[in-house]
Amino acid sequence: MFKQLDGKIINLNGSILAFEGLDKFTFNCIEGSDLAYLSSVDDDKIGFVVVAPFEYFKEYMFELNEDDVTKLELKSEQDVLILSIVTVRDPFQDSTMNLLAPLVINIQNLKGLQIILPPSYEYDIKTPLFPKQRQESGEKKC
Repeated sequence: MFKQLDGKIINLNGSILAFEGLDKFTFNCIEGSDLAYLSSVDDDKIGFVVVAPFEYFKEYMFELNEDDVTKLELKSEQDVLILSIVTVRDPFQDSTMNLLAPLVINIQNLKGLQIILPPSYEYDIKTPLFPKQRQESGEKKC
């Protein structure tokens, strides 16, 4: 699904926390990985590394409320791309992803929102991208 968005502009409508003044972001695949980069059209100094959280956490799930479904003009589950913002650390194996505030994107109309999940989901903003057991087993995603 990443490839079909490569180079496209996604309108996040100022929904990214602490970056409310920024609406449009260019989606760029990071070659050779399952990561992508969202770069602000309005401020070339602002960008986010993102990943589909399901690639790392198969059990990750949440429900969208009707208001968000309406805002995004979603008609089908197949039109939805969920992304998590990655905080890149050195070494890269210490990087984390934000599962508490996913980006929800309608791939048909390129509208997106960052939503904040309620505490009942018990997700974290600093979830290790590479949990210890996966690091120790030698399994690698990138």
